[in-house]
Amino acid sequence: MKKIIYGISLWLACLGFLYLPSSSQAASGVVEFSASQTEVKKDDIVTVVCRVSSQEGFCDVTMKLSYDSDILQFVEGGKKVSGGDGHLSIKSIGNENTVATRTYSLQFVACGVGAVSVQLEGTPKILDSEGKKLSVSSNRIVLSVTERGQQEDAQDPAALPAEPTPTPVPLNTNTKLKALSIDAVTMSPQFNTEVLDYTIKVDCNTDKLYYNVIPANSKQRIRLKNNEELMPGENELKLVVTAESGDKRVFQLKVIKETEAETKVREQEEKGTSNITFSVYEKEGAIYIQNQYQFEVMNLEDQDILPSGYVKTNVDIDGKSVPAYTMQNDLDNNYLLMYLKGAADEPTLYQYDRQEKTLQRYTGTMTRKVNQGGNVASEVEVEPQTWMYGIIIALSILVLVLLIVILNMILRRRLNRGKKELNDMDF
Repeated sequence: MKKIIYGISLWLACLGFLYLPSSSQAASGVVEFSASQTEVKKDDIVTVVCRVSSQEGFCDVTMKLSYDSDILQFVEGGKKVSGGDGHLSIKSIGNENTVATRTYSLQFVACGVGAVSVQLEGTPKILDSEGKKLSVSSNRIVLSVTERGQQEDAQDPAALPAEPTPTPVPLNTNTKLKALSIDAVTMSPQFNTEVLDYTIKVDCNTDKLYYNVIPANSKQRIRLKNNEELMPGENELKLVVTAESGDKRVFQLKVIKETEAETKVREQEEKGTSNITFSVYEKEGAIYIQNQYQFEVMNLEDQDILPSGYVKTNVDIDGKSVPAYTMQNDLDNNYLLMYLKGAADEPTLYQYDRQEKTLQRYTGTMTRKVNQGGNVASEVEVEPQTWMYGIIIALSILVLVLLIVILNMILRRRLNRGKKELNDMDF
């Protein structure tokens, strides 16, 4: 009897153990990826839905996803989704309400061709209301991207390898150029793709730099910066060559735009014209005069250099107001003085002819004539000393004539006196 009772008790104990609630078993959740279509064309927008669910309910979600960024480019996924370049992070934490499902809509653009999968990366962290971690199972979705105009691959995406490992194609890093030609007056030095600095001169009518370039390959991108509106003088431009890989090569172009006067002088020199046009231009705050030589207009600080009787004025040449010095008693005189500096000379006075538009170094002779109230035509007039010499010569001749007349009269008187004495002797 004791053995029977002991056996029945053991059997009841086993039954009781089997029916104890399994409170130690963790709740479970599912992460499921889906899309309206799994075969798309390049440049299409693709939406992948990530759905997290659990029958027991959950609060917080933290997980990471992976994809091939050479085929898919992430666009947006809402405030809870961040990342890109093949990795996304979904983080929804601090939730007080327990839910059975959370859904995240991930939008991509198909940027490459091939098969790509979107799947979990690592172990997700899904917590229930008590902060306990749910065990998670997940699937992955495989998308097939083809070129536009090509027939879609008939292969079943489900039959693709479980872990597609697309072979990345290395991006072209070439930033060199085969040739570069520019419509300009001069370019120095001649183009060499290894030389990055150039000096280019253009005429006064060039507002933008026109160029022709031959890239090393069709995947290069070429852009000329600061080429909106060229100003007279120096302009800094950059020619940027960007390779497919993103590597860059920057060519520095110093573009010198001529003024109207510089262009006119150069064109006349190229034609072999000897009559160089007189012109004025302004550069970096200084005024320059250009004929066959270039002069910089200077301020005359030492007034002792200036001849007496001259005052400062301004003369308008080619629309530029140029400091000059004119006669105080004849402000409209045709001849002016200017204080100029040549390319290698010290500043000195030059004489400017308003009518002929010519310059010559001031020596003092012509200005003295002008200062005395005459004009340039008086240069051919006789000097005062010449008049004196003429008067002396004239007086000398007059004295000589008077002497001859006096001697002639004396001789006549003596002759008459002799004749009279002879007559008296005869009687």
